[in-house]
Amino acid sequence: MYWVDDLRHLAGPLTPRPATGVRLVEDLRRVVSQPRGSVLVLTAAASLEAAGYRLEVALRDAGAAEAAALVLTAEAEVGRGAAALAERAGVALLAADGDLAELVVAINGAIAGDASDALVRAEKAVRGVLGAGGVPSRMAQEAGAALGVEVGADFSAPDRDDHLGRATRIVLRLAELAAAAGPTEEAPARSRAQVLTELLIAPEKQAQELAPRARTLGLPVDGWHVVLRVEGPEPYALLDTVAARAGRVVRELVGPEWSVAMADGALIVVRTSPRDQGRAGLRAAVADAARLLERVRPAGVELRCGVSTAHQGVLGLRTSASEARTALRRGSTALATYDLAGLDRMLEEWYSSDAAQQAVRELLQPILRQKRAGLLLDILRAYLDHHGSPAKAAEEVRMHRNAVSRNIKRIETLLQADLDDPQQRLALQLACRAARI
Repeated sequence: MYWVDDLRHLAGPLTPRPATGVRLVEDLRRVVSQPRGSVLVLTAAASLEAAGYRLEVALRDAGAAEAAALVLTAEAEVGRGAAALAERAGVALLAADGDLAELVVAINGAIAGDASDALVRAEKAVRGVLGAGGVPSRMAQEAGAALGVEVGADFSAPDRDDHLGRATRIVLRLAELAAAAGPTEEAPARSRAQVLTELLIAPEKQAQELAPRARTLGLPVDGWHVVLRVEGPEPYALLDTVAARAGRVVRELVGPEWSVAMADGALIVVRTSPRDQGRAGLRAAVADAARLLERVRPAGVELRCGVSTAHQGVLGLRTSASEARTALRRGSTALATYDLAGLDRMLEEWYSSDAAQQAVRELLQPILRQKRAGLLLDILRAYLDHHGSPAKAAEEVRMHRNAVSRNIKRIETLLQADLDDPQQRLALQLACRAARI
């Protein structure tokens, strides 16, 4: 659990080792000599110095000192080496903005368990309890995770006479009352599912207008979303059953918030976190997807699941849904993850907007009207990808090079395009790639 909500996770374990105190570090050479379990806050100057290999050295020293976390207070790039080192060293690499003195005081108060920190934890715990769908075991887990204490299935917790102890007793009493009321009604869940479906399939402007209604129903539309798209051999009849099972399963999962809906002939499961959890969060999402797929799959039925990367907000939700669909189309395994390649991801974000989709449709419309539109698009894409080489394009689409040349001339006539013009060539190449998303 993090000590201050404004801290952003960059790398390393999502749950740091227990913290014993906070230390302000101005000289990177002093990192290794700090007390065990410290949260090490680097000054702006030290954070700027911690770039490239120096950050890796600082993380290695923090690991040797068994620090709980290393906090950067200035912009810094975290390379793969530093991220891997933070994970191995067990040191959470975090970032924070704002006043340095206030940050140190806030972290210190959170670690010490003062009244303000207890209130913050209690507020988060109440949200978790009320969002647990009336499932006692999940209520207990949500409360324990937010409060940072061990909570039993019977809502028992270690007795302590301090601010956190009093906050814990209040939250657990609320949890007992909520559990006594029984599971929440299904009608609100159905309403949320309907709104989620509309957010995914409605035009972009309409989806943005739906956001206030979604917030009212408790959908966490402003968070960071990873979409799990589940498809089966019989889209609707089968997935109705799978959706009901998924709804029961996600109510038992602790951590991110979960939403379930049906859209575009697939089951859409949205995993939402309040902040971007980076690669560690994506690994956790893939593990959750594997567990979910195993638990909802009917006996003897093959299901496939595509997993997106994380995007924020309403438009980010739509981008994630598009990525999950692309992962299924391009992957061949039961669990397919979206390729993080830079160009594909840029195109995915661009093509998720209504304006981009309309532009692509208008540009390619003469081809899309043809009976063998898919083949013509494949030929055009291959020809452009291979820098106008009919021979290499023919190898990719498995046609004779003369047939490719004839089709390219036909395509030029249909589009009234000059494929030797760099701007037209680039526009068509991007459109062909986007059309495959």
